[in-house]
Amino acid sequence: MCPRWLYERLPACYLLTAVGMIMLTDSPLLWLAGALLFVAGAASWMMRSSYRRTDLVIFPTKRWFQPEWLYEAQPFIWLALGLLLSHLPDAMALVALLPCAWACRCLWVRSHYRHHAAGLASHLRRDPARRRRVRLLR
Repeated sequence: MCPRWLYERLPACYLLTAVGMIMLTDSPLLWLAGALLFVAGAASWMMRSSYRRTDLVIFPTKRWFQPEWLYEAQPFIWLALGLLLSHLPDAMALVALLPCAWACRCLWVRSHYRHHAAGLASHLRRDPARRRRVRLLR
């Protein structure tokens, strides 16, 4: 078993390594390896985020349908779009910063709002049955 300090940083290390592989290499095979590492890092980040989340998830009744997995994956989709745009000619390189900046903002906001006091919300672990009950009560 990995130490906690290493285990918590693995998703970010996967993502940074994948971004480095995609940005600094010219081989399509390394781009594919970077893309696979990016997907693995994003998936492990989403799983760790879901495990650490202590706030109660209450879905609004009047919201357009968006699966939870798509909502959780949006920052990584924006980051991947920015990486793809960065490989276009120089005029598009500045445009590539916009999705990357938005992805970083989304990840920062989520990490900021999903951490609560341990004693306050430790009983509010994410429970799909609880979410369904709350949704049905509305």
